[in-house]
Amino acid sequence: MGLYREEAVVLRTRDYAEADKLLTLYTRTRGKVQAIAKGVRKPKSRMRGGIQALSFSDFQLFEGRSLDTVTQCEVREAFMALRQDLKKLAYATYLAELLEGMVPEREGNERVFLLFLTVLHLVEHGDREELAARLFEVRLMGLLGYRPETGACVHCGKATYGRGAWFSARLGGVLCPQCRMVDSWAVPVTAGTLAVMEQLLRMDVKIFSRLQVAPQLAEELGELMRSYIQCRMERHIRSLDFIEQIRRV
Repeated sequence: MGLYREEAVVLRTRDYAEADKLLTLYTRTRGKVQAIAKGVRKPKSRMRGGIQALSFSDFQLFEGRSLDTVTQCEVREAFMALRQDLKKLAYATYLAELLEGMVPEREGNERVFLLFLTVLHLVEHGDREELAARLFEVRLMGLLGYRPETGACVHCGKATYGRGAWFSARLGGVLCPQCRMVDSWAVPVTAGTLAVMEQLLRMDVKIFSRLQVAPQLAEELGELMRSYIQCRMERHIRSLDFIEQIRRV
């Protein structure tokens, strides 16, 4: 145990004691870390800006047995545009909640860290928050070893692309028409939706703004990914309720 420095995005904050905050950080090299920032709720605290939820900051921390202590913090990027737009904030909060729920403590994955930062920028500076969320979902699942199978039946192994496939969130991918009854909860999925999923997995993020996706395919992909993620997190993602409220307005 000792002092260390890390770049991190603040996933979540909670008030603690009279003037402290508990932080959930996602760091570049150590993964998810729980930390306490002492005295940061005092008006004169120099660390207040850097420990806000969704801030990207440089941290100095002292490693503890289960809870690290923030000793210094300097904000690198505050993502202010996210905080000034309710829809953007809702989607960014969802990304953070999804990441927190899917990754274990202190298991570094720099590719996940960079993906999270990249998609936060897409949400902040673009107008395609929902599609950016799909990009994050499918790539995060892939990086964590949960990539959905889209080209072959997960039960018999036969190629399914373009053959009226069904999608099983529980089994982790598509089922051919002959095998669909192995999961009574499987739902039909179009070849177009599977193609969009593959494109999001493989495309260069630099051309994300030019990606064209039909609304019905985007809607179907969203429903598939929600059920797929739910099977792996095994808990409700509360920020999805907020997103649904915004969509109804």
